[in-house]
Amino acid sequence: MNQVSLVKIINRLGAMQTDVNELVQVRRFELFGIELCKVTYKHASGIYEVEEYRPYQKFEFDNSDLAAIEIYDCLVDLQTTF
Repeated sequence: MNQVSLVKIINRLGAMQTDVNELVQVRRFELFGIELCKVTYKHASGIYEVEEYRPYQKFEFDNSDLAAIEIYDCLVDLQTTF
């Protein structure tokens, strides 16, 4: 993974903020076809909830950059095991 990957994650999180068709936006992130985490953005609170599957952990962030770093780390962790 590289900086371009981090920018793509940030862009996806930004799209969640700007898409107001639903009160709650959900995106899934995967690597090698393996779903590694799910991100939920709640417009009412402005909170990102990052739910990681390996190992199971759940985090809340009020900042998209911090959420992006957590997602990036989750994806990199799997990549370094291969």
